[in-house]
Amino acid sequence: MLSNKPWHQFKEIPEIHQQRIIEFNQESFDQLLTFVDIVPDDAFDLGFIQSNFAKDRDAIIQALINHPDCQEMQFEIWDFPDPNMRFLLDEILKVLPKVKVQPDKKLIFIVRGVENAIGMTGEYPPMLVDFNWVRDAYPVKVPHPMIFCLPDYAITRVANYAPDFWAWNSGTFVFKTPVNTRDDAMSQTLDASKGISNCELPEKQERIDLLKRLLIEYTPSNGREETQDDLRTRIRVLNELGVAYRTRSEYKAAKYYLEQALDLAKKDDEEFMSLKANILHELGWIQDDWGNKKEAIAFYQQSLELEEKIGNVQGKAATLNNLAGIYANLGEVERAIAFYQESLELKEKIGNVQGKAATLHCLAG
Repeated sequence: MLSNKPWHQFKEIPEIHQQRIIEFNQESFDQLLTFVDIVPDDAFDLGFIQSNFAKDRDAIIQALINHPDCQEMQFEIWDFPDPNMRFLLDEILKVLPKVKVQPDKKLIFIVRGVENAIGMTGEYPPMLVDFNWVRDAYPVKVPHPMIFCLPDYAITRVANYAPDFWAWNSGTFVFKTPVNTRDDAMSQTLDASKGISNCELPEKQERIDLLKRLLIEYTPSNGREETQDDLRTRIRVLNELGVAYRTRSEYKAAKYYLEQALDLAKKDDEEFMSLKANILHELGWIQDDWGNKKEAIAFYQQSLELEEKIGNVQGKAATLNNLAGIYANLGEVERAIAFYQESLELKEKIGNVQGKAATLHCLAG
């Protein structure tokens, strides 16, 4: 779905956040101001704003529109969030005639959301293939400057998979993420009091979007060295994405992120072993839901070994409970009861009343 609303209809970004992102990236913002000043009004030109978080991106756009040097410019903001979109130019041509051009103002188009169609993985996304095919049509069909707002991975993919279109690029303006933006995203996702499995679909999708932005931030790029804290955070983000997609029954996506997390969780210290135990537990859950009982048991057993090693009583109780459920479904009643009983004892030990009730219910069944 396309949004072509006047700027005043978009959610207002607090002025303090605008100031923070601009002050943190003053040189890039000054370069962006120069770009919009020197590009001709009646000719196609291409620029990119690189920003990994939507909140920062919108603050940059708002600061640009409100800047004194831009008052003789008309900015049209278009959103193209459809992940299945292939022909961007066709979508633009549907709405271009609806633009009410203001006399004596330079018209500049700002495009958001196409990172969804670009995707984070896979070679030659269809939309980028189309970029190359129709690149010569843009100056004819859209004779005005265009600025694409994209996260860093999407800009890299445009350069790699749409090199002919990328050749039109007259400027890439890189905006680094302020610490407070990352902290806010962490507090709304990894450090939230409510687990993602308990969220309604809209809130869950918002968290997934934030988690993907955090994943971009904590994935090493451009030669940046990864610290141990960054690695731990990246594993946690990948695991949480796996949980999120598992709760939406999107098991392939869940498995994709969890396997990445598992590949990173190789250290032998207690924190990494705890992360690995959680990942293995989630992979077991997915295999169980898929009906692959043997594979599920194997993952749960690996998780159980690590939970016992680090003394994670709560995790061990949950894994034992899930193993009991599998054996019950397989008709191995005695083994199932034994696992339920062991899980029950651990839940009594740590005072998990709700978990104890659930296990008693399973035993009664």
